[in-house]
Amino acid sequence: MNIDVSVLIAVIGCALSVGTFFIGRTTAAKSSGQEYGVMLTDIGYIKSGVDDMKKKMDQSDKRYIEIEKRVTALEEIAKIYHTGGKG
Repeated sequence: MNIDVSVLIAVIGCALSVGTFFIGRTTAAKSSGQEYGVMLTDIGYIKSGVDDMKKKMDQSDKRYIEIEKRVTALEEIAKIYHTGGKG
């Protein structure tokens, strides 16, 4: 039972082609998964930054309201002094 060299080379070539295909597909899937993970991490960082900005804006709004109350009180005092205490 002699195996022809050309048949043997063809079989080995096919086996290498199939093996290379599966290895390439696995590598591509792994690379794609890593890219997806990096993207999700970046989105998480962006979301965290937006949340921090919201907190700072809320703090600024509270300070603004407090200052507005103080200015209103000062205006009332100035109005009383301006009218000579008749107000």
